[in-house]
Amino acid sequence: MVYLNIEKKVWAIKTKEYKVIENISMKDLKWFRTEYKDIIKRTESGELTQTEALEFDEKWWDKLCEIGLATTVDDILDCNCTEKEFRDFMAELYYFLSQVSTIEEAKLSVLYAPKTIKKDK
Repeated sequence: MVYLNIEKKVWAIKTKEYKVIENISMKDLKWFRTEYKDIIKRTESGELTQTEALEFDEKWWDKLCEIGLATTVDDILDCNCTEKEFRDFMAELYYFLSQVSTIEEAKLSVLYAPKTIKKDK
């Protein structure tokens, strides 16, 4: 499922809509790379516990909601989305912020391109 509504320029999940924030600064995105690099190092050295990994997920989602939606995780969870919907939404949001970054670029992205059904003659 795609959560970005290109026409309305909003993220839509269940009953909630959030205005799309475009062109997130590299400074904000650097946080993700730095934190992820640290987690990889700790995983490879065997120093990361399962609890710490779950705490990292929560920090990641908090930061993603803050810079990408100008809201909180709790606000999103108020729409009663499932765990899968929430994770898919967060993954799409991160993809947009780190790879696509604007509505104009989203229009060119395969993820958001209108699907064409070809019929055999």
